[in-house]
Amino acid sequence: MQDVAFSIATPTRNALGKLVRCVGSVRGQKGVPLEHLVNDACSSDGTAEWLREQMDLRANSEPDKGMYDAINRAWERSCGQILSWLNSDEQYLPGTLAKVQRYFDAHPEVDVVFGNYIVVDSEGRPVALRREIPLRKIYIVNTFLNAQSCTLFFRRRLLTDGLLSFNVDYRYAADKELILRLLSAGKLIRHIPEYLGIFGIDGSNMSTHAQVHLEAEEISRTFGAFPKGASRQIILAARRVERLFRGGYRRASIGYMYAIDEIPQYVEFKAASLGGRYSLSDISGRADARREIASL
Repeated sequence: MQDVAFSIATPTRNALGKLVRCVGSVRGQKGVPLEHLVNDACSSDGTAEWLREQMDLRANSEPDKGMYDAINRAWERSCGQILSWLNSDEQYLPGTLAKVQRYFDAHPEVDVVFGNYIVVDSEGRPVALRREIPLRKIYIVNTFLNAQSCTLFFRRRLLTDGLLSFNVDYRYAADKELILRLLSAGKLIRHIPEYLGIFGIDGSNMSTHAQVHLEAEEISRTFGAFPKGASRQIILAARRVERLFRGGYRRASIGYMYAIDEIPQYVEFKAASLGGRYSLSDISGRADARREIASL
């Protein structure tokens, strides 16, 4: 394939109901040449059969060593100049790829960009708004990664230089290790202060697995984290102060389009006074949400 701007990797296993919406959100991107590479880990829910009918997807159904191995495999067979990954429970908002391309075109020195995202429940109803702050190594090492996969985009030169690959020894937190490795290598990561993606949470996400915290702590120690205690609490407090100063906790109104199938058809959601904090108890959605069928 030639002149492909974006290569989007999607790892999946037995998540067809979510996958069709994820694919729809990619198909809904306008004005940018792209390829969508789906790596299915031999699902038993009809995913492989469905993928064979999607002529515009570059799909494989094969055994893998987990999500990060599937993404590595997809990136290795990709052609695009900008690489990303979009999990089955995530979506790109309409116009996201065009925004990212414009930013990269205007900032050739930048290696990675990420943005803000909307947290939704299993029906696409709004749960929280995540307005992020810049990625700072001291924060990530001693607390947690504040970048969601549905907003992360990488230049191909990182793959060419051997830097853009996940450590498959980690099954739940390898994205934290990747970002810390890129920051340690001096790569420029910049924040786009716009909503780029949708992260769906229903209690079954890998990010809610208990093993995440154990892996994340191991990665933190590898990159020189302070021992648990007062030093980490001070850094966490500093992070919260910066987030407060930058408006990350400010409540806001939001309206967005949520893909409900692979075509895609969209539902429009609106919510007033939505905050940035959420927990698993919030996955039923906020009562303030309003839904309308829409198309683009």
